[in-house]
Amino acid sequence: KSLKYCKLKTTSCQTGDDDVEIGINTEEIWTEEKEMQFPTLTGQASKSTGNEAQLLPFLRRVLPLFEASIQEINRRDGILPPPSDEALGQTLVRCTLPESFVSTFLGAPVSVQDLTLVPQWYGADHALALYTWPEAPRPPMEGGNTLSSFLRPLRSLVGLHPLMLGGSSISARPARCLYSFCQLTSLTVVNGRSHLIVAGSESGSLLVYDLRARARSPAELLGDMEGLPPNPDPDVDHFQGAVWLPSAFSTDVFVLPSGLKGLDDDIMSGAMGFSKGLGDSEGHHHEICCVRSSDAGAGDALIFAMDLSGVVSFWRVLELADAGVKLALQGSLTLAETSRHSPVLGEFLNASYLCIHPQQQAQFIALSQMGIHQAQRQGGLVSGPKKLELQEDAEPFSQCSQPISASFNPFFPHLLVVAYAEGDIALFDCSLCVPVTHWAAAVNQAPRARISVAWSTRRPCVFFVKCGDVLDVWDLSEQTHTPVKSVSLEGEAPRPPGSLVVNSMPCSELMVGMDGRPMVSMG
Repeated sequence: KSLKYCKLKTTSCQTGDDDVEIGINTEEIWTEEKEMQFPTLTGQASKSTGNEAQLLPFLRRVLPLFEASIQEINRRDGILPPPSDEALGQTLVRCTLPESFVSTFLGAPVSVQDLTLVPQWYGADHALALYTWPEAPRPPMEGGNTLSSFLRPLRSLVGLHPLMLGGSSISARPARCLYSFCQLTSLTVVNGRSHLIVAGSESGSLLVYDLRARARSPAELLGDMEGLPPNPDPDVDHFQGAVWLPSAFSTDVFVLPSGLKGLDDDIMSGAMGFSKGLGDSEGHHHEICCVRSSDAGAGDALIFAMDLSGVVSFWRVLELADAGVKLALQGSLTLAETSRHSPVLGEFLNASYLCIHPQQQAQFIALSQMGIHQAQRQGGLVSGPKKLELQEDAEPFSQCSQPISASFNPFFPHLLVVAYAEGDIALFDCSLCVPVTHWAAAVNQAPRARISVAWSTRRPCVFFVKCGDVLDVWDLSEQTHTPVKSVSLEGEAPRPPGSLVVNSMPCSELMVGMDGRPMVSMG
């Protein structure tokens, strides 16, 4: 082989400059910012607010609205049947007490002070009606009837009526009867724990009932081992059976200083969160007018209790293995503020109703004769005006400025509908001090009867107005000036406010179940 080219190599050199292109930008760089109505999926910090984007709370707020809107579109297109709140005009279930039982053992006509719904108790929804009656002279029963002796000192009765929606029926025999020796004014079901019922009384105390407790008969509660013979009246014989439940706990032990004696200090200070000498400083000293429970979506539900003077207390329900059901005080707030213009009333008089914000559980609305007060549980600043006013120049004690019922929309945050004693209805955005919409003299029966309002739980634009024996259905998606339907309720004539209940107004006469059906009280 030849080795002639083995050590050869190639070299080169550059004799000129490289071809370089140089450009100069004489204008600013163009950028575009776009705001989105949904949080980022990555959870990065937002440049505008600095808060982390939380996708789960956002979905909890908007998904029910999306589902309700899709169902409304399908209903209008005929894909779905009409909702339950449109099938009005027929009473599906009428809950009452037997006339023979009322006339014989109570001696006075009963009225419904408050009502609520116990969902899926033993597989079925139950209506919870708070019955009260004025004191009336009653002659002693001959023969020492045990049922009469048991019912004579009672001042309130809560009936647990099963709701059988298969057709028109009358539920006159409650499955449980929760009784009290003081007059109860309001009650609520603890959200997330439907077996617990919390009620407020005219003495300023709170009572807790446990539906899981064993029901007893009047003879057993009075210590009569023989019992009663069967009554020929089947309605009265039902109340002689084991249907009665006493309260499992009462805050009277905290209101009265003598009740603190003999209690375990560890339970009071450790597990319960109370300090010594609580009976001298804490507790309500006036009649409790409204008791409500917060939503349990983010944790344990909180009980709100408000009295006539504007003192709001917050309680946590505890179920202890060794001590049973207890109430733990989480704090209290006084809505009345003394000023040089009103040093005595403190711009707050005769509280009547309380409703909790459905999404911001620490924020609530309190109604009184002085107007609508927006407050925060921790006593801090609220996300909106402190007071919502219908008219800026309204007289402080005029009926046109006295709200008597309110309800938050479960789909739209801060949307509040308020009913006034004169018959006006206003729609508020809680971030503004004036109403978004105002319907003057919208309720024809006012002020002869009390007004109650409630939003539908299935349709975002529908709310109900109950006054006397008429139930109005408002659908803001159909028309915004008048109700789309007015239903005449079968029953007694509407009573004047407070005529059958001594020194007390009904807390609420209307509530809407999770299926969208309204439940009203009559007579």
